[in-house]
Amino acid sequence: SVHEAVSRKCLELAKENGGIYNKAGQFVASLQGGAGDKGVPRVYVETLSELTDNAPKQTFEAMRPVLVEEFGEERVDALFESIESAPIAAASLAQVHRAKTRKGEDAAVKIIYPWLRRDLASDFAVVRMMGDSIQPGGFDLKWIVRDFEQSISSEVDFEHEAANGETTRKQLSHRVDVTIPRVIYEASSSSIMTTEFVEDMIRVSDAEALR
Repeated sequence: SVHEAVSRKCLELAKENGGIYNKAGQFVASLQGGAGDKGVPRVYVETLSELTDNAPKQTFEAMRPVLVEEFGEERVDALFESIESAPIAAASLAQVHRAKTRKGEDAAVKIIYPWLRRDLASDFAVVRMMGDSIQPGGFDLKWIVRDFEQSISSEVDFEHEAANGETTRKQLSHRVDVTIPRVIYEASSSSIMTTEFVEDMIRVSDAEALR
């Protein structure tokens, strides 16, 4: 169908350009339920869901400079006994590697893509230009662009994410059926977030498994 072909083109575009293009694809993939096919045809949701944790992966050699820049070569070696070279997940802004700390903890290390902050400025300039130029039905879309930019800017600050995660973990500590991984702060920064590794986690979008 036309929608199926176009959704594949959208996926290819997001994968090729990365960054906020992947993020936009993730947003569409999150529209499960909602307005249903009257809003966004389901084939787009299903096709673009690949971007939620299976975006194009980078080698660890490409990601290691972020660790060195944040912690220094000696401290990286002091913090981690080992880091697996193959990522266990990759999304729009970062990818995750399984690791073992020098304290013997199994950990998940989320590392921002090295070029992301550099590319965001030019990407947002393009999106703002599109928002200024495209007004479907006369609607002003600039406010959506502003909200999107503010949201992404907040998401690339992993210290903010770590604080939110810890707050959520404390607030849900009474729930035996909910696990929020503990942040390992000594191995985290604004560009890296390290948490304890939790086996057999269920995706929040997997309604059947959550029942």
